[in-house]
Order: sequence, then structure tokens, then C-alpha cells
Amino acid sequence: MSSNVFIYYNDSIDSDNAAAALALMRATAGKPDARVIWVLEPRQVSFGLTMTGEQRVECLKLIERHFPSRGRPFKVLLGGLLNESDLDGIDQLSPQNRELLQLAVKPDNGPKEDAILHGRLTAWDQATCMAGWANAPVEVLMDVESLDSIQNPVNLNFHHKEELVSRSEEELKEHQDIMNQPLDQRVESLRQWYSACIKRTESQTVNQGSSVRPLSFQSLCQTIKDATSVQFFGGSSLAILQRFIHTGVASKVQCHIQAGSCDLSVNLFPNQFNIALNPKAAKFVFDHYAEFAQFTVVPSHTAQGVKYPLSGLKKEGGTCLEKRFLGFNCLEDPLKIATKQVTLEKDYPEKICPMPDLTAFLCALSPGFGGSTLGYAQLDDLDGTFLFRPHTSGIPMYDIAEANSLKEGELVEVLASLAR
Repeated sequence: MSSNVFIYYNDSIDSDNAAAALALMRATAGKPDARVIWVLEPRQVSFGLTMTGEQRVECLKLIERHFPSRGRPFKVLLGGLLNESDLDGIDQLSPQNRELLQLAVKPDNGPKEDAILHGRLTAWDQATCMAGWANAPVEVLMDVESLDSIQNPVNLNFHHKEELVSRSEEELKEHQDIMNQPLDQRVESLRQWYSACIKRTESQTVNQGSSVRPLSFQSLCQTIKDATSVQFFGGSSLAILQRFIHTGVASKVQCHIQAGSCDLSVNLFPNQFNIALNPKAAKFVFDHYAEFAQFTVVPSHTAQGVKYPLSGLKKEGGTCLEKRFLGFNCLEDPLKIATKQVTLEKDYPEKICPMPDLTAFLCALSPGFGGSTLGYAQLDDLDGTFLFRPHTSGIPMYDIAEANSLKEGELVEVLASLAR
């Protein structure tokens, strides 16, 4: 038998993903019998699409004017919920306004190869963070096969380019120049840009000995079979868990996943994001949760139930986390981040934010964290929209009844306690 295995499975693009990875590293550091397998699930992309802030504002106004019955304009734009027939049905729509509303029509995904290229850069950015924290090489595996089964619910016209926050000033200026090119030329130039960024990131001193390579699902299953224990920490689609069930290894795996919600009104998509990536896989896993050695879910209200001081997290995770906080949580321009025109210390010293994946991981790693309690839920299927309903039996579910915030000292203590 081999070690106690911890599987981190995430898309690793947002600030809370990185903070969760830091927590898992703290929990396993210095334990010779612990082995962490870092797996990234890539996302579909469409290179070259862009939307300015002004276009976003005007598009939202047009959605509100012409489609008031569709709900929040932001949700319509984020999900790309309009179609061509919707636009055709508007009388006397000017070409300029049609072009703006076209941004709320979900475009086709780009080639799979582009998604892999984007995923490789994201993976190397994750490796860079973790190698710096550990002062040792790390290996990040990409679940490339998942691209055949998931569907990014985000309107790619509206896609937040999270990889930009980790780029240098020179790389960002080159990216800006590329985005001014005609679309066909822009797409090819971006492919070259991503490849060059990957090469530069891979060659950084901190990444000496680190690697990014495709996940071998067969090898992962063998590792699970050979392990003394296996804990799975998920913040992405549930497709790989469905494959664990089909392959017969689920009974060895203790699952802790951030997925689902108890209130449809908080969803940005018809289903919570991680479920929306592959609703069929999620339904299958929830129907067969008892086949796992252990299975717990952290729904949206719990995952959002604790806020963290960004300055405190930055002290624990360094500039790697700071850049992600400034880009994702503070919505700062990547070029201002790269040139240090904005910093947490100077511009956001008191800012606190929820970190859904970090909270989800801490519920499992630190019992009672944030006032969390373990209860149960039944899954309601509302014509393909899934809702957790608290119950006296069913799927084990963490609940935080009252939202709260950590002070910096409390955050330090929680992270320190993980290593004990």
C-alpha cells in the first residue's frame, strides 16, 4: 500500500482556487505519508473575443429595454442567453445596437487545442504559485479528457481573462497590441502569445523541476487502489467522480466537493456553476453518492458564508495571491497590477471577500470551521435544475447558518492549525 492520497481537482483560475490550494498544502506539508495530486480541469475558450467596459454597459441597457421579462440583464449577458431569433424579433433595431446585443448571444467554443493551450498556461501559473510556497518542484496534471464531457456555461464574449493577472508588463502590452488586430489574425497571434507565455513561465527559476502534463485516468485509478486512504477535494465539474463510480474505485474515495445550492435565486446560471459544467454527471453522482467511502457537499450559501481579509491571505500566500485578488476580487486592470500601480496594501487594506473553495476545503480540513455543521439534504430535480433541500437524511451537507468574517489573527491560526 502507498501513501495517504489527497486529490485537488479544480479549474484553478480564480483567487479562491489558489487560496484553497494553499490551505491543502498547509494541511499536508511535512507529512511523509501524504501525497497530493494536483489536477486541473481546463475550460473551453474562444480566442480573440473581447468586450469593453463601455460595450458591457450599453449591452446591459439594451437587454433591460428589449427583454425585461428575461430576468437580471447581467445573468442574460453572462450566460449568453439570447439567440439570433430574439434579435430578429426586435423592430427597427439599428445595426449598432444589434452588434451590441450580439454580445449576449453565446458564441461557439474555439478548437479543443486552444482550450488545452489556455489550460497549460493556467496550470503553469498554478505550478509557479505552489512551487514558491513549497520551495520545491510540483507537478500539475491536466484532465484533458474532461473537455469532451463538460460545457462551459459562461458566454465567452464575457469571459474574464484570468490568466492576464499573472503576466508581465511586456506580455500584457503585447496582448493589447494583438487585440487590435483583425479577428483571424488576432486568433493566430494569440496562439503564439500563449505558447510564448508558457515557455517563459516554465523557464522561471522557481519552476525548475516542476512539470505540467496530461492526466492519465488509468494511472490515477491505480494510485487510488494502492493508497491507504484517498481524499478528493473538488471545486469543478463532477464528471471525474462519475468515472470513479463507473471504474469501481469510488468506494476508496472520501469526497469533499463545493457544488450546488439551496436557493435558486443565488445562481448565476440555471444550475450552480460546478453543476452547470456537466449536469448529467452531477445528477448521476448525487444519485450514487453512497458508493463513495465518504461524500460531503458544500453548497453556495455555505461556501459564501465566510469572508477573509485579503491582506491577511496575501501575507500567507505572497504576491501570487495578491495578483489574483486584485484582478478577480477588486477587478483591477492587469497592466496596473503588473506595474504595481495598485496594491492591496495601498488600495484595499481593509477589503474582505468570500473565498468559496477555501471555505469548502476548510469545512472538511478543520471541523466546525466558521460555525459549520454537518447535516443532510435531498436533491430536487426541477426540470433539469438541481436544488438541495435540507432534510433529516440524504446527502451529507455542510451548513453555515450565519455568515461571518475572519480577522487576520484568526486566519493565521486556522491555517497554522492545519499543519498540526
